[in-house]
Amino acid sequence: MAAATYHTDDDLSAWERVKKAFANDWEQTKADFGSDSARDMDQDVDDTVKQAVGSDDAFENREQAFRFGHTAKRRYGTDHPSWSDKLDATLRSDYDGDYDRDRPYIRHSYEYKYDA
Repeated sequence: MAAATYHTDDDLSAWERVKKAFANDWEQTKADFGSDSARDMDQDVDDTVKQAVGSDDAFENREQAFRFGHTAKRRYGTDHPSWSDKLDATLRSDYDGDYDRDRPYIRHSYEYKYDA
C-alpha cells in the first residue's frame, strides 16, 4: 500500500499531535546513553552509539517508520493490542519502504505509550 494512501487526514493530524513528544523521547534516549534509567528501545549498543554521536540515524531519518507505527496502532490496535506475528505480517505487506530495516522503529512506535 502506498504511503500516500495508507495515512488518512485523521491519522496525520493525530501524528502531528504526538510527533513532538515522540521526538523529545527520541532525544531523551540519546541523552540517557549510558544511564541505568535509559528506556529500552530494543536496540543494541551500536544503534545507540550511532544515535548519540549524531550519525545519519537521526529522528528525521526514521520519521516515516515512526509515523507508520503510530498509524498502524490507530488502525489495528483494537484487534492487536500487542505486537504479534500476525500483526507483523500485516504491517510488512502494508509498509512502503524497507520493512526489515525499519521494523524496530515501527514496533517501538506501535508500542509507544503517550497521553493523547
